[in-house]
Amino acid sequence: MQSIRLSLVLLTLAAMLTPATALGPDEGNDIYATADEMGLMKGFPPPPGKRVDRSSLLSGPGNRWLYLNMRTMYPTAGISAADTPVPLRKSIDGAIEKLQVEQPQSARSVDFDTYLKETYTDALVVIHGDQIVFERFLNGMHAQHPHQMMSVTKSFAGLLALLAVHDGLADENDRVVKFIPELKGSGAFGDATFGQVLDMTNSMKFSEDYADPASGIVHYAIVLGLMPPVSGHTYADNIYEYLPTIGKDHDHEHGNVFHYQTPKTDVVNWVNNRVTGKSFEDDLYETLWSRLGTDGETYVLLDKNGTLFAGGGLNATPDNLARFALMLLNDGVSQHEQVVPPSVIRDLSKGASRRVFAKGPSGQGLMGDGDWSYRAQWWVRHTPGKEAFMALGIHGQWIYIDVDRDVAIIKQSSQPVSSSDFFDGYNLNAWDAIISHLAE
Repeated sequence: MQSIRLSLVLLTLAAMLTPATALGPDEGNDIYATADEMGLMKGFPPPPGKRVDRSSLLSGPGNRWLYLNMRTMYPTAGISAADTPVPLRKSIDGAIEKLQVEQPQSARSVDFDTYLKETYTDALVVIHGDQIVFERFLNGMHAQHPHQMMSVTKSFAGLLALLAVHDGLADENDRVVKFIPELKGSGAFGDATFGQVLDMTNSMKFSEDYADPASGIVHYAIVLGLMPPVSGHTYADNIYEYLPTIGKDHDHEHGNVFHYQTPKTDVVNWVNNRVTGKSFEDDLYETLWSRLGTDGETYVLLDKNGTLFAGGGLNATPDNLARFALMLLNDGVSQHEQVVPPSVIRDLSKGASRRVFAKGPSGQGLMGDGDWSYRAQWWVRHTPGKEAFMALGIHGQWIYIDVDRDVAIIKQSSQPVSSSDFFDGYNLNAWDAIISHLAE
């Protein structure tokens, strides 16, 4: 899943804001140590070498503390819980913690506790049918603790957009400029359809060269206030002024190649804001959170202008994500109410063009077998007998939905690297082992 490294690129650059304090386990300590075991942010003040700041956002081990405490470092907006919380049903299957998981790139299988440790697990919740059958909380997490979800946020934006289409507020064949005329001059969006942007197949010239002060990603991060301006350059004041300046990649036409690029999600969110008249936060609450029996704390990160990080800023609890996944597994129904139409869930399960996916930079490595696509900001697995759609975020955030086998898996992690075929393959091997067991 090499392309997931691009996920939440706006936050990647945030790591450059503050010089990193040397952080790490004391010599001889376990490289998988928790934040508490390392003594991160303990004391008044914490001693040098144990302090966490924004520079730990995209690297370990400081992210082991930061992902559970994002609100202490960034401006945020809260999302209310439902008026009446609904308890989750649980019937714990003790056999899951006894499963063996195959380690990628080796013939070695490990016990489940080793797998959890070696993938820097903070929370893992498994749902089968209408109940939780396994849950494990590590590194100071618990069922009611919000955790940074990175680009899982994109998938919520995509789902809200599909619901707007279902309600007749937009059509995927419409040009984006029908809803956002401000994008008329943009080569990347001016003549692209809403569906192409939703599936990230619009052609966009967007450099990811962090060392080039004139690159798209550096400009993007400076506009959002995550990096200081570079002397001699002029910048848009906000994301809405910046998006119209992005050009087209003339190596291919719209719709021909899937290319995962975060600013596309900003446009999806912008269209949805326009057609619904709601912010992401209000839409998430009114459409989902208020109807799922959620409780506790949920929030999103904001940029310097108070605008949502649409590409990734959701912080949610394991319990609330479990309620969301349960609804998707049960034909979109929660508390006897149709929250998401079954046709939308079928659309996500069906996925999009595997050929278009394979032609892009994501169609290699772990996803190079031709069994993947990307639909409405969700990754879709087409492997026979293992079909699923999923929301993914860097450093190990997952919502994995297997409707055919009636299983959903929530994973929140603090991996030291953003993404790698090793970690992603390790997690997929665990999902396959869990689902195979539950199908017996």
